[in-house]
Amino acid sequence: MPDLPEELIRANAILREYVAIHDAIFKFSWRKRLPIPGLFKATDFGAHFRDLGRLASELAAISSALKAESGSLEGSHQYAAALLESVQALREICGQFYEKSQGDLSKYPMAEYNANLKTYEGLMNKCQELGATLNQNLRGESAQPEG
Repeated sequence: MPDLPEELIRANAILREYVAIHDAIFKFSWRKRLPIPGLFKATDFGAHFRDLGRLASELAAISSALKAESGSLEGSHQYAAALLESVQALREICGQFYEKSQGDLSKYPMAEYNANLKTYEGLMNKCQELGATLNQNLRGESAQPEG
């Protein structure tokens, strides 16, 4: 496998953090099934919102660096940009839920959530497709004989 650019290694680390946040938000929850106050820990949307903001800042820098790099691996910039869009969309959802958790229960209507979720899922799918293409490009480069 070719030496990966530092930006792609960092993007992979960000991906792991992002997936952990995604899983924490969308995983099955007994708290949602059994709404008994104090029995289960609530999702900390504020912390997720801040963490996703940090990841988005790091990804924006990575995406810019990959775009500016003339010899960057084909598809790497597009993947980083798609991952950034996914992180930002999840951050928007977290921000809305955080505001709602602060007391204004009408703050984030279900219709708006459903629209945001649909957009987010589309961005996730695009990111996954670009990631698969990037992985194929990486395997293709490593399979080519050196000459």
